[in-house]
Amino acid sequence: MRGLWDNEQLLSPALLRSALAMVGVFLALTAGVMLLIAVASVAAGNYAAAAMQLAAGIALPFGIWLGLRMLADILIVLNRSHDRLQSIVELAGGAPQPAPAAGEPVFTSSGAASAAGDDGPRYPTED
Repeated sequence: MRGLWDNEQLLSPALLRSALAMVGVFLALTAGVMLLIAVASVAAGNYAAAAMQLAAGIALPFGIWLGLRMLADILIVLNRSHDRLQSIVELAGGAPQPAPAAGEPVFTSSGAASAAGDDGPRYPTED
């Protein structure tokens, strides 16, 4: 896996799992706050609201955490299988795939600015 901001730096599965654990801590804090709000609703006599807050306080953070955990595991498995397939291709004598060629630029630079608002690219329709 590659890092989000630095594509040359590898992103380890342990780093991904520790980030997931940090998100889990924040979701647990969110659940705790929701449960405290539910207790306050019970003390105020709003039992229906307390039941909804209790259900939402447990289900929503847990559901978000579970979804993120599944996505992280899928990402780790896909990247491991891609790395294994890539090494099998290299061992079998296959040449690595070349990078796609860069196409023509969409716009060309108009050079130095001649006015205060003339510092952007000159698109073909502006001529």
